[in-house]
Amino acid sequence: MPHQITVTGKTGPDRTITAAVVQNVQKVDFDLNDKIISITTDQSSGGNIKEFDLGTITTVTFAISGGNYTIVAS
Repeated sequence: MPHQITVTGKTGPDRTITAAVVQNVQKVDFDLNDKIISITTDQSSGGNIKEFDLGTITTVTFAISGGNYTIVAS
């Protein structure tokens, strides 16, 4: 099933992403100690992990519609 996350946050020093949509999400990890959100995509999307600074994110919304999961973090 195609799950997605829309993220507004920092991806590195002086690199901010605004409303970036990440498709084909397989896993989302919140590392509360290191303040990092890690997003893992499936192999058809490159199968990589994208990390964002959780310290700059103030709101996370999680919704389920038709068996698909959508997360908005900003």
